[in-house]
Amino acid sequence: MKKIFFLVAIFHFIAINAQEVKTVVGPAVKGYGKVFQIQNPELVLKTDKQYKVIFDVFTDASKKKGINPLINTVARFLNMHVQQGVPLQNLKVVVVLHGAATKDALANLSFKDYYGVLNPNQELISQLREANVEIYVCGQSFFAKGFKLEEKSENVKMALSALTVLVEYQSEGYQIINFN
Repeated sequence: MKKIFFLVAIFHFIAINAQEVKTVVGPAVKGYGKVFQIQNPELVLKTDKQYKVIFDVFTDASKKKGINPLINTVARFLNMHVQQGVPLQNLKVVVVLHGAATKDALANLSFKDYYGVLNPNQELISQLREANVEIYVCGQSFFAKGFKLEEKSENVKMALSALTVLVEYQSEGYQIINFN
């Protein structure tokens, strides 16, 4: 009976470990955008094609003290496709922040003045910019929330509105991604 229990336990252990999927961060955005390693996926992006996407980010579930998971999704998008062999230069990515995500466009010290901590998204936004991601904040949302132009992060560009960014980039063939 003990041998049977032992064999069942071993098979159970092997089955659990066989299902374990490894996660990796980088190489496009280091320290952010952890992705699962999928063995032999049946659909991947073509490595010789250029992709244009715009992330419409207007929520922030981080409760003001953590990284906005939707901005981290941009890092995941880049990392997972670069890991699969798509050259970073083939991924043309734009982010527009508005609504509740407007605060994520604040510079560190300005964020601290409003929320008591440094902007938890600042390093991630900086890394995204280094990966050639264009990041805009909606001017309408920014000023409606009472923020001042000099409080904006240098890594974020000011747009007339989120609508302006969405219309302009979609007219250039960018595909919208919205997980809000």
